Amino acid sequence: MPLIDKQVEPFNPKKHKPKDIGLGGPSTEYLITVDDPDGGVMVIPRIWWDSKGEPSLVKQKEAIKQAKKYEESSGKKFPRFAPKAYEEADEFARSRSDGGGAMQGELASKPSKSLLQ
Repeated sequence: MPLIDKQVEPFNPKKHKPKDIGLGGPSTEYLITVDDPDGGVMVIPRIWWDSKGEPSLVKQKEAIKQAKKYEESSGKKFPRFAPKAYEEADEFARSRSDGGGAMQGELASKPSKSLLQ
């Protein structure tokens, strides 16, 4: 069954344990910077975890599909940046990795509500 047909999610430190998926040691997430289909740039994972806690490393195109599907079903959003802000997004991903990666918390979060909206 293709991954897109399964219920998957990004690494959640409350549910998942790092696993070796062939990238040189235990992994939690592998982040990529992509164009957001709605405009701008976003940082999304290429590793997706199934309900049994098993990870799958997917190609960029599938990662984008999974990210949109996950956002729609969860109401959470992956980090977004301005159009063409690739360097800023890449720096965010590097900084997250240097700070402990996904072990510090989930990548996607519920959008904050502002009183000024």
